[in-house]
Amino acid sequence: MNICFLSREYPPKIIGGVGIYTYEMAQALTKVGHRVCVITEVIDKEGEFEEEGVFVSRVKSAPVKFFSFLKDKLPMTVERLEYSWSVSKKLKQLTKKYKLDIVESCEARAEGLWYYLLHRNPPLVVKLHTPESIIFRWNHDPYTLDRSIVKKIEEHWIFRADKLIAISSTMTELISRFYKFKFNNVSILPNPINIGPIISDGSFCGFNGDPVVLYTGRLEFRKGVHILIRCVPKVLQEIPTARFIFVGSDCGIKQYLLEKIKEFKCAENVIIMDHIARDKLIDYYVKSSVCVVPSLWENFPYSGLEAMACGKPLIASNAGGLSEIIENGIDGLLVTTGSVDELTRAIIDLLKDSLLAQRLGNMAKEKIVSKYNNSKIAALTLRIYSSFLCQ
Repeated sequence: MNICFLSREYPPKIIGGVGIYTYEMAQALTKVGHRVCVITEVIDKEGEFEEEGVFVSRVKSAPVKFFSFLKDKLPMTVERLEYSWSVSKKLKQLTKKYKLDIVESCEARAEGLWYYLLHRNPPLVVKLHTPESIIFRWNHDPYTLDRSIVKKIEEHWIFRADKLIAISSTMTELISRFYKFKFNNVSILPNPINIGPIISDGSFCGFNGDPVVLYTGRLEFRKGVHILIRCVPKVLQEIPTARFIFVGSDCGIKQYLLEKIKEFKCAENVIIMDHIARDKLIDYYVKSSVCVVPSLWENFPYSGLEAMACGKPLIASNAGGLSEIIENGIDGLLVTTGSVDELTRAIIDLLKDSLLAQRLGNMAKEKIVSKYNNSKIAALTLRIYSSFLCQ
């Protein structure tokens, strides 16, 4: 089968889960004999390159003269339309070159919009990770004409798909409520993760045996970091040596975190770091005591999958896809979304009970290995592709 992924994120550029997902799927499908190409954003130069067996086409967003007068008023809209123009031109070339059987894209940005306004083939699969327009609402971004048009473009892309795949059951329920439309026949397919040897490379030296609470992910309101920072002084009252590490790119809430650190007088116990490469991040998971995903809503985050794959006890809010992964008290802990008290108690319990933490971590790793390894998810993906193409 000849498969093409449209993903603006792809190594070495990784911002969120879509880029990781695309890489994992491309690798897994290539290993079982399928030809996979990825159209992604340029890093150094444009062109087509073979990277680990995957044909990667890197394109640059080209200005479209027709939209130039709108750039100041509708910057987000124009940015998406111009990048989609470049992707669509490349997709037309690759469709002829590789005789593509199927194209997969996430819902955000409608990266192949222009191509699919004019063509029906190859069939388009849209995988629902989390619509941008929903994220705008969760992050309390102001409602503007620009964002309204972005929402309409994204909505068109979702309804244009020949096949929809959702990252979790709660994702399907969420978009049905958001768009006030009952989406039927949506296949559920979780994120895959490569279960290889977990090796510490020494990037993170730890804190001389002090317990470490780790958060990884973007620093934004939706991710619940404002909830976690409020747990810090409460945890320190019982475990003064605890250390909290926040790793992720700032999406508008870092200043709030810094203000709270100053207010709580806990600067010696909290570290805020910018985004770091995924391979380096493994070392932080390995040497942490507890990992936390306090999101107000989540799809199926790699921050949770990676922590569990490293055998670490995970505490997560019972919002979205994580509640479909974790069996509370068996392979992790679920707490009420937005509850500072419950999250604080869960962190303290795991830091004080090493046997419980170890048991949860071991069971978590066992679950990831058996249910979410990339070869298994790749096989399920191919089954969906095949059944859909045969209809």
